[in-house]
Amino acid sequence: MGQKAITIYTPEGTAAHIAAEDDAFIFRSLLGAESGIVGSLSCVKVDDNTVRLSGGGVSNRGYVLWIPDGETLELTVDSGTAGYSRIDTVAAVFTKGGGEVADTHTFAVVKGTPVTGTPSAPALTSSALLSTGHVNQTAVFYVRITGSEITSVSRAAAQLPAASSAPKVFVQQAQPSSPSVGDLWLW
Repeated sequence: MGQKAITIYTPEGTAAHIAAEDDAFIFRSLLGAESGIVGSLSCVKVDDNTVRLSGGGVSNRGYVLWIPDGETLELTVDSGTAGYSRIDTVAAVFTKGGGEVADTHTFAVVKGTPVTGTPSAPALTSSALLSTGHVNQTAVFYVRITGSEITSVSRAAAQLPAASSAPKVFVQQAQPSSPSVGDLWLW
């Protein structure tokens, strides 16, 4: 095809021409990265088998998944074993649909391998999401388990730029007092 107009008028009754991959392209461009934390997403230990997500979302190759304002999501973490340590990953898992199959995008815990030494995070599935059935897992948080206890939860993904770091447009007669690179000044 070579090109695709996204923001164009389509007459009533015409089939929609915008797809999820179009929105993902826009989000990747606006966020300045393919994947990472959007907003103030947090993950906290509830007990030794549960973590709770709240307050934001994640971009997974531009496909956005979020916890709506005022809501939380609890995820189950498999029990640890005395004498072993492991690192589990809270991941955003996007599975590409197509035809009559819808895309899916969910948070999930990917279990690491228990070891007696120093654990490492599990390998995740990576894909450009070009065809139906392709899966891309983006690490969002790491959950460290020592013995049967969750001992820490840490961020695995980069914090994507907030809207406040985006270029600003000033419409005023005087030059802005503290413009940043990329800002526009109109008078």
